[in-house]
Amino acid sequence: MLFEERRMCGIAGIAVPGPARPSRAVLESMADAIFHRGPDESGYYVDEGIGLAFRRLRIIDLATGSQPIANEDGSVVVVFNGEIYNFRELRDELKARGHRFSTSSDTEVLVHLYEECGERFLQRLNGMFAFAIWDQRRKRLLLARDPVGIKPLLYSETKDGLLFGSEMGAIAATGHLDPSIDPLGLHLYLSWGAIPAPRTIYRRVRRLPPAHFLIWENGTARVQRYWHALEGDATAPASLDEAQKGLRELLNDSVRRQIVSDVPLGAFLSGGVDSTSIVGLMRNHVPTTHTFSIGFAGNPVFDETRYARAAATFHHTQHAEAQLGEADVRKLIPEILNGASEPFGSASLLPTFAVSRKTREQMTVALSGDGADELFAGYDRYLGETMLPWIAGIPRGLRESILAPAVRALPATRAHRTGEWGRKARRLLEGIEPDPAIRHDRWMRIAPSGDVRALLGLSGAGAEDANPGLEIIRQVHAEYDAHGLRDAMNRVLFTDFSIALPTDMLLKVDMASMRNSLEVRVPFLDPRIVQAAFAMPSSWKIRGMRRKIVLKEAVRDLLPAEIQHRPKAGFDVPVGEWIKGPMREMFQDVVRSAGSIPLDRARIDQLYEEHASGRADRAKILWAMFTLRWWERTRTQSSVSPAGAHALLEPAGVLT
Repeated sequence: MLFEERRMCGIAGIAVPGPARPSRAVLESMADAIFHRGPDESGYYVDEGIGLAFRRLRIIDLATGSQPIANEDGSVVVVFNGEIYNFRELRDELKARGHRFSTSSDTEVLVHLYEECGERFLQRLNGMFAFAIWDQRRKRLLLARDPVGIKPLLYSETKDGLLFGSEMGAIAATGHLDPSIDPLGLHLYLSWGAIPAPRTIYRRVRRLPPAHFLIWENGTARVQRYWHALEGDATAPASLDEAQKGLRELLNDSVRRQIVSDVPLGAFLSGGVDSTSIVGLMRNHVPTTHTFSIGFAGNPVFDETRYARAAATFHHTQHAEAQLGEADVRKLIPEILNGASEPFGSASLLPTFAVSRKTREQMTVALSGDGADELFAGYDRYLGETMLPWIAGIPRGLRESILAPAVRALPATRAHRTGEWGRKARRLLEGIEPDPAIRHDRWMRIAPSGDVRALLGLSGAGAEDANPGLEIIRQVHAEYDAHGLRDAMNRVLFTDFSIALPTDMLLKVDMASMRNSLEVRVPFLDPRIVQAAFAMPSSWKIRGMRRKIVLKEAVRDLLPAEIQHRPKAGFDVPVGEWIKGPMREMFQDVVRSAGSIPLDRARIDQLYEEHASGRADRAKILWAMFTLRWWERTRTQSSVSPAGAHALLEPAGVLT
């Protein structure tokens, strides 16, 4: 009997023109750098022009699941990180066309489907993935990333070849990573806390964007899109009731596909609408469902465990939770940040790492509710969009003389509810701007553009206009408008789906889970659900103060009453209170230290003083600077400098 083999893993490789063969020793170093992504097994393929490396985390422990995997004659080879959820249908179709399979894995489907369709086969895949396919006959490398950007893939072009990997560390491990910092990437990092594709922190490394593939052939690379959230077969249902029913069917089918596993499988449970509905759908297929949450004892602004417990009781799950305090964070910070091969500025990485670790004590796979907020209007800033006409209607003089001072008088600390309201009210007022791109940029930022320019020492002619993030937002808005769409709120959602979701949320989950060798699946981000969501009018998602209307109606029977009406809470950590209290010395030691990236010391001190005094909430930019400086300390010069690097190729030569 054949069983399905599924796994999470890491991939890496080297492609060079001509007959040279990449060094097996360097490939092993690349694989070792991403050992945590697949601690169970390694695999390698070396031939003229190509070297592929693979790390495997076994989800089903079968001998037939080893990689790399090739077609019948060995002319097409793949290394694959991810899951293809519709691989059974594709495999049956390929077998009917005469293809012979030597394994039961979804991986082998890729090589045969590539034989049939070339790169067009990407449009047939439903899954989360990053993979590399080597076409031996054509000496052609294909790199591809899933439609939404769930799994990461980075690459670096050099004058002699192409390096690629699931994480920056794989490329750095070659010793041939150019250490030059990308000034645009740095600017984006300090603006948003993460760097959107295709940029990275390094000038010579790029991140393959979601829904894109790269073909490297004859020493040159080209990147192309293969899928779009605003295109496809999805059409707007005739009514909201029809939309609810259709969404429920799609969600149930997505969960059904994604719970396939022969190892323990559970779910993250925050007690919000999204995770609770995923757990409820799981219970239809998995009678004994295990759920996991993380809390912050004594801090009701951040602690959601009472809602998680209510959801677990409602769905009769086997529930486990952990509490995260300042002392726990002190212990976790070195472990998390020392292992980061690129800076990541969101403090929510800490609780995500902690809940991943708690889950991994019992499970190898977990489902999460990520993505629903961006598709169905779950965040507070979307309420700001609906309130904009009302606030903008208040005479400017009245806003500036009465409303703004009243809001500024509210505390900005997040230690209690009043401070949280004050913080949100300030953000709302900051976003009042008729230009939708500027408005989106202001609400998305972790620091005002003036602070970022000051930190980077930018002044002089043109400095006031230096805002690369705003230009990216304008490009996404133009992309939405080019499809002939005029739904302003859906444009906002599409912008967050395109930028914030893969840049922040999904990268964070991948970093946190894979550091703990845990596979996380995201049913809301099934491409069918994504396209269906953007085919709906936004009035079915948000109206007045009501958010996620169509989603809540579609899963109402899966939600206990207290969760149906609870306020939205972000998955965050009270690091803002800790860095001005018990972690102050640790924070100051790291942030004020000298680094290769010049940051203005006076502006750092000013930001910290504003935060410590309670005049402003600067937690996000302060934490982003902290993680940036920590990353600078821990990246080893030997791993990013060509000096003293090992030969990348076997006797044919050395890549420089």
